[in-house]
Amino acid sequence: MSPNSIATLLASFEQSAIAADLDANQNRRAVVLSWPCVPVELVRAAGLRPVAIRSGLSATPTANTYLEPGIFPGRLRGLAEAVLTGRLSAAARIVIPRTSDPDYKFFLYLREFGRLGIVPELPPVFLFDLLQSEGPDVRSYNADRARCLLEELAQANNRSVTLDDVRHEILRANTARAAARRLMSLRRGMPRITGAEVLPLLGAFWTVDPDAYTTLATAAAGEIANRAALPGPRILLAGAPVDGTVLHSAIEARGAVVVSEVGPWGSGAVGADVVCDDDPITALACKYAAETIGPRTPARQTHAVIVNLLDDVDAVVVSLPPEDTAFGWDYPALRHLLQKKGIPHTLLHSDSCGPVSTADEERLDMLMDAAPFRTEARRG
Repeated sequence: MSPNSIATLLASFEQSAIAADLDANQNRRAVVLSWPCVPVELVRAAGLRPVAIRSGLSATPTANTYLEPGIFPGRLRGLAEAVLTGRLSAAARIVIPRTSDPDYKFFLYLREFGRLGIVPELPPVFLFDLLQSEGPDVRSYNADRARCLLEELAQANNRSVTLDDVRHEILRANTARAAARRLMSLRRGMPRITGAEVLPLLGAFWTVDPDAYTTLATAAAGEIANRAALPGPRILLAGAPVDGTVLHSAIEARGAVVVSEVGPWGSGAVGADVVCDDDPITALACKYAAETIGPRTPARQTHAVIVNLLDDVDAVVVSLPPEDTAFGWDYPALRHLLQKKGIPHTLLHSDSCGPVSTADEERLDMLMDAAPFRTEARRG
């Protein structure tokens, strides 16, 4: 069962890069998310299915006609291709979280596509504005935005949603989070799974039904726990979050193991459980605002995540691809921190979807020469 469980989770993760090819019956219940920072519990409470879009390698000729080069990352270009070619015409909703300037611009482009009749059957598009700033009104503002999102989704499915429905979905998601954390525990100390293999297993959290995910992830963790430990330098992948395994594979081809990534697809996919008291919607808004990593996440928040991971790694790879306009600003502080701790690092500038450039291949070779080749846990 375990190998099949791994294959099933991998297939679900891969499908998120080609979600536009889902059949019409699946699309009618699909809520397409441009970034995994939308409370999936609210989507499911409304009886719908979240599909968080990832970057893919497919060509986007129609989108290239309307989107300027160098502005929109691959995931948004792929989503535009799906919209413009009518493959998402039956989707229940497209939700664009305002987590970056490209996402917000993309929302405006979608609205303009509809206004001009470029996409005659454009599904309703909803902008989800979750603030990650501080201030006395932020908590209530985020809770209001989450309530508006739930109302929009309930209307999309013509369904009445109660707070008990939301609490039920929080409980299911928390159980799935616990299963994902069992997988993540197998990356610590002496890891028993490569980053390229485990990232899809963790990223599938955003799409797979939580009860099914709990079963599949638990079975996968049981199989992986019996593997031999993997030697070699343990790597943290930081910088702009990646939503695929191209960089993981390039790093691990050199004998290292990626044991964590900063971002919502791998080790940052699930985070802590949602603590739900009287107001489950506010609890969800607070959890996602506090833990989401994206271009608008405050630098101190991302920095704190990285600091918490450094004791378990031997080297750091920082991904700053061409479309990045945010994480590069945080690099000087990260470089200072790594130099202070004596942890070697390198910068990669290739698109995280691949291929890795020759220059970046050489940078990885140099990093591997500098990183300690460990055969035992750094801690313990």
